[in-house]
Amino acid sequence: MSDSDPSDTDRPWSSQILPALGHLHGALRARHGLALHGYLVLGAVAAAEGGPVPVSRLTAFLGESGTRMSALLRDLQAAGLVERDRRAGDRRTVEITLTGAGRTRFAEAERTARALLARHLGPGPFPDDAQGPGEPCGHAGGERSRYGRETA
Repeated sequence: MSDSDPSDTDRPWSSQILPALGHLHGALRARHGLALHGYLVLGAVAAAEGGPVPVSRLTAFLGESGTRMSALLRDLQAAGLVERDRRAGDRRTVEITLTGAGRTRFAEAERTARALLARHLGPGPFPDDAQGPGEPCGHAGGERSRYGRETA
C-alpha cells in the first residue's frame, strides 16, 4: 500500500485503474443514469448485435448472484432499456434484449467511457473509436459470441 495520491500520473496506467473506475462510475451515473454494472450489462447485450442474451450468461459475465442480477435487470427494464423474455421452446431460459432506448443510452455511455478512460489511463489496451459505439470497452472482437445466443 502506498501513501501517494491516487491521481498521481507518474505511475503506470495499471495503478490508476481504481481511480479511473471511480470516475467512470460517477460519470455514468451523472450523465446517463447508469451504474457501472448497468453499463456492463448493456454493453454485453449490445455486443450480441441485437440477439437475445441469456440471463445466465450475464450472471456469469459479472460474477453476480442470480438475485443481484435479477434486481439489476428489473431496474434496467423499469427504465425501458432492456426487455426480458422467456426463450421460445425453452421457457426456463430468460433472455435479455436491448430496447431502442437501451441502444441509444449505451452508445452515449460508451462514448463517455472511452473518453474518460483515455483521459485517465492514456491509450492503454482499450479499443479505439474505430470500432464504433456499439461495442463495449474490453469486450470487442473475439469475445462477441460469448455473450450472444448459442446456436445449435
